[in-house]
Amino acid sequence: AADHIGRLSVLLLDKCKAEEYRSHIYLLYYGCVRAFNVHIVQCIDKLLHGYHVGMLTGNIENAMLIACIHQANSFLLGRHLAELKAELDSFGKLMVEYKQMFARNRIRLIELVVSNLLISNDCPSLIGAQNTEMEDLLEQATKENDTFIICQIYIFGCIDAYIFGEYELASSMIGKRQEVEKTMSRRIIYF
Repeated sequence: AADHIGRLSVLLLDKCKAEEYRSHIYLLYYGCVRAFNVHIVQCIDKLLHGYHVGMLTGNIENAMLIACIHQANSFLLGRHLAELKAELDSFGKLMVEYKQMFARNRIRLIELVVSNLLISNDCPSLIGAQNTEMEDLLEQATKENDTFIICQIYIFGCIDAYIFGEYELASSMIGKRQEVEKTMSRRIIYF
């Protein structure tokens, strides 16, 4: 039902040429609904378009949230890490410039993952003594009871461990994420 309503919303947007609502509709539809019904590659261009429209129409908050989803999806789609890192840096600077710290904190996790993979030395580096910034983020999120960030840390930690063949660590991260999700009203977006 949500996908049908979302498609109708996009059709109405196009028919009425209501650009001021496009970023909001695209955030909800392509970022939160459509990505569950089709492969995320089919949503990536629409998300980027929603970001640009949001910036042009002054809907900065939605534009920055769309940027977060776009960057996470780009990473999951296997985008070239150097290109992704440059884009993450650019989005990160804009988020600070526009004082969008909620979005900035979410994109920071992806930046750490990409940076760690770019400089990796054949071992996972997101969780543990090798990455104190990630540990600090996890500690802060735990203090603030920010279950979304906690889950994201475990998801990206799992990906990092899996890439380097640390399957027991990856399994441990999945278990920790599932424990945190039990306290949430709904499951995290990925996996």
